[in-house]
Amino acid sequence: MKAPDTVVGPDDDVLIPRGSAKTDWEVELAVVIGRTARYLDSEAQAHACIAGYAVSHDVSEREFQLERGGQWDKGKSCETFNPFGPWITTADAVGDPQALSLRLSVNAL
Repeated sequence: MKAPDTVVGPDDDVLIPRGSAKTDWEVELAVVIGRTARYLDSEAQAHACIAGYAVSHDVSEREFQLERGGQWDKGKSCETFNPFGPWITTADAVGDPQALSLRLSVNAL
């Protein structure tokens, strides 16, 4: 779960929240849904709703997430915790998304 205010541009600063002790990161493949999908009858119908894919920098605060009890998403949804992009690649250009290789550099120039 990522709240809407987590999404920022790929070159924007990630703001580390006050009291953060275990900020962590990982790269994710973001699936961009291009139209409403409700009560679909098949996997093919679901795939037809995919507009494309992008790189998502999934930032988490593991202490907030794992050591404070309650909901998992409180360590995932801090402001700026989802730098996204810089491109969305259309689904037809990606082919098999399971065959993609992802990598992420942090603090690289």
